[in-house]
Amino acid sequence: MALVATTARLLPAQAVAQTVVGEWVFQMVGDAQPQRVNLTAAGDTIRGSVYGQALTGSLRGREFRFTVGSYRWRGTLSGDSLSGWIVTDTDSSQWTAQRHRKPATARRYSLTPTTYHRGVSSTTAPALRVHAGDTVQTTTVDAGGWGTGAFGQKGNKRSDGGNPLTGPFYVEGAVPGDVLVVRLLRVRLNRTWAFSGTSLVDNAITPSYATERKQTPTDNKWTLDTVAGVARLTTPTAGLSAFTVPLTPFLGVVAAAPGGSWTPSSRDAGNYGGNLEYSQLREGTTLYLPVSAMGAYLYLGDGHAAQGDGELTGDAMETSLDVTFTVDVKRWGFASMPRAETAEAIMSIGTGGSLDEAMRAATSDLARWLEADYVLTANDVAILMGFAVRFDIPDVVAPSFGVSARLPKAALQSLTRRKL
Repeated sequence: MALVATTARLLPAQAVAQTVVGEWVFQMVGDAQPQRVNLTAAGDTIRGSVYGQALTGSLRGREFRFTVGSYRWRGTLSGDSLSGWIVTDTDSSQWTAQRHRKPATARRYSLTPTTYHRGVSSTTAPALRVHAGDTVQTTTVDAGGWGTGAFGQKGNKRSDGGNPLTGPFYVEGAVPGDVLVVRLLRVRLNRTWAFSGTSLVDNAITPSYATERKQTPTDNKWTLDTVAGVARLTTPTAGLSAFTVPLTPFLGVVAAAPGGSWTPSSRDAGNYGGNLEYSQLREGTTLYLPVSAMGAYLYLGDGHAAQGDGELTGDAMETSLDVTFTVDVKRWGFASMPRAETAEAIMSIGTGGSLDEAMRAATSDLARWLEADYVLTANDVAILMGFAVRFDIPDVVAPSFGVSARLPKAALQSLTRRKL
């Protein structure tokens, strides 16, 4: 048999370099803060920036090398993964990286939950993994764990009570330090009944009134009339026989996991979001949440058909909801606490152990937001907020209190917004 000589086809160096181009998330073992790194190639040279310092590297076969200061990074490429060691003259540590490839077109998902959660954790297995731009259609149960069926109906109790949440939704490419953008496209009632509290919470009244008030047994069920757009007590008292409440459905809880080993209760709220009880978290609102864990881990639930400020009876008009939302990731954004935006206003949502703590947090964050996005001085902001800000009190139910600093967009019409 004749032998035919063959020559291995080698890719030119610049073609090899192209195989590592893209958006990566670098993680050094022992460092809790991952680094987003965009690698580009010019000829056979690879460029980027890590920990704020420029890198220039090369790829030989599968071996990726670059040096930053006295740190020599060595790694091996395997598809969309890199792993290796950082070496100095006196020490070494491991590092890994994963390339983030966003799909060419946004996707739509429909999720019917089978499991609900009463804590906000980044260690829970995701119910769904999504990318920026994707749309999700899903449902929530009410604060007591009831679904879309009738009250007491067999099989309709889907979870224990305590604000069981739908999710978590893992957002690919979201890195701690980013801002998760959640656009609530649809927040709709999906059943005809709700329940509420019937007594003012002690936090909201004086001890003398708490002692002197005379309470009587009162049915807490509501009938939701979506045709008329109002709710009525199913069995009203004589004094409330003609009383109706406009239906304004919203989510009581929207949260991105705080990260680490901390798993706050779904009843609580903080800088990560959570049980905000803010009636502005409705259809058409965009919510901005700090990302503290890889993937963000988005949760939502605690549907309300209506609520006045404060959630004064401990339970608002609790019900289940159909929810459709999209997610986006604001890279290198900044948010130290939840922010929201509607067609009418921008809002910073402060939480704390008291109303004055929550108010200070909301006021300070709105001031920072205005300084950054509208390039105003602190004095400019003081004048603007001093004559235009409105304070809402979403929640006075322990363990956390909420205050929102809301600025009508009418006050911003003469200003130029520098960032989106």
